[in-house]
Amino acid sequence: MKKILVFGGTTEGRAVAEILSENNVETDVCVATEYGEMVLEEMACVRVKQGRLDAGDIAELVGSGEYCAVIDATHPFAVEVSANIRQGVCSAGAKIPLIRFERDTKLDAKPDDDGSVVYFDDVSSCAKALENMAERTGGNILLTTGSKELGAFCRSDALRKKLVVRVLPGLESVRLCYDAGLEGKQIIAMQGPFSEQMNHAIINEYGISVLVTKESGKTGGVDEKLSAAKNAGIKCFVIRRPQAGADVCSCQNSTSQKPVTDEVISVSTIDELCRALETRLSLHLDAKTRLSVTLAGIGMGSPDTMTQAVRACISKADCVFGAPRMLESAGMTGAGITSANCAGSTCASYPYYLADDIIPVLRQMLENPPHGKIGTMRAVVLFSGDPGFYSGAEKLKTALASLPNTDVQVLPGISSVQYLAAKLGLSWQNAAIISMHGVPEDEWLPALESYVKSGRTVFFLTSGAEDIRRIGSALVSFRQSLREASTMPEYTVYAGYRLSYPDEKILSLTPEKCADAAGSGLCSGFLVPVQMGVK
Repeated sequence: MKKILVFGGTTEGRAVAEILSENNVETDVCVATEYGEMVLEEMACVRVKQGRLDAGDIAELVGSGEYCAVIDATHPFAVEVSANIRQGVCSAGAKIPLIRFERDTKLDAKPDDDGSVVYFDDVSSCAKALENMAERTGGNILLTTGSKELGAFCRSDALRKKLVVRVLPGLESVRLCYDAGLEGKQIIAMQGPFSEQMNHAIINEYGISVLVTKESGKTGGVDEKLSAAKNAGIKCFVIRRPQAGADVCSCQNSTSQKPVTDEVISVSTIDELCRALETRLSLHLDAKTRLSVTLAGIGMGSPDTMTQAVRACISKADCVFGAPRMLESAGMTGAGITSANCAGSTCASYPYYLADDIIPVLRQMLENPPHGKIGTMRAVVLFSGDPGFYSGAEKLKTALASLPNTDVQVLPGISSVQYLAAKLGLSWQNAAIISMHGVPEDEWLPALESYVKSGRTVFFLTSGAEDIRRIGSALVSFRQSLREASTMPEYTVYAGYRLSYPDEKILSLTPEKCADAAGSGLCSGFLVPVQMGVK
């Protein structure tokens, strides 16, 4: 089978590429910018072509005979690009289907008819209205319409000075900002879409009185922008979506005088796309929404001990789960949204760590993807330390098997045994390990006795200072129970509190001194034979 050609570095373009990749369909994806290529993850069977193409370039590409279909998944405002794609396919004389993936730009709720939301038919009329009010408005103007039309908004010095622009964090976008005469303090370069909370924070931080957006639908985060503007009591200017071009390609083959391509097939969901490809190409695709769940170890708690792999995973997540302390460590703020770690996207956080709480949320995501999300949904569940070291990851992984179309991966983290051993300069490869945290004494005490009477180094996890006192008492009792006390080595107890945090404490105690242990919170430590020594 020939390849499929996809145009678009958009959310829809990436979703189409994912579906085709998952079904092992050879696909070429054309993106205009380096940033568009960068955000398109490496996928099996997918090759990325980067660079701007005009109608002639597209005709040459399609005319190569490599492709059996063309999918236009470009931005709804990229009218000229879509026209070039139609013209290029027609000019190539290729009798292959052209499918346009249309983004749904309808809003969840109709804005209040109170004059706070003003619609414009095009960029120029919106810019003109802003110029007229620039002299008399007291606040700044948040422009979230991208970098391509900045020139229209920067012709007036008065308007340009009031602009705060939010653009993609690509070199080309930032360069266009500077070319338009904007200063660094006026530029926010971040990947969206953004939550209502993030929009509201920017409105407050920059003293915004007008927010400007394109009518780009849920995928473009328009609902969140409107809600933030309403709650902040400011105006929102909305540039309407431009009218699409003709549905039927008018190009004709010079010899047959008949159209050389069918009418443009319009789809708005992955399911519709798959049906169109099945009808035209007899290509059956599994288009079920997939869920990718990552069980991630965040290290000791301080952000400094979180791996780059875990950070990257959080930055791409649609939702993040974890105990409140874990969410705080990851920069998440409650049952809502994001932080710098989530790149400003609409990434919900939930203070859940038990399967009974997490599974229903994930099941709902599969059935009704939030924010109009298409393609693979991504969830991250955070665990303290390493997921494979006394955590709930194993139970959750088993429970996740009940979810359909779900893939699970585990990302390691720095565990307490690794961290404390490094702090003590201690090799722990031969250490015994016990957990007292939530474990009955009759389970851990016999193991501890066996280990210390044979002279082993022992790492232990506790529920707090009370367990340190119990360990000290046990060591004293073990020595007293031996007829020949010399057969059991003397031990030093190293107890670590709040490891990795600024108020971290690591105490060196004799078994007798353990009776004085105090403090709250989890604690871990080592029992080290005195003769081994710890520097």
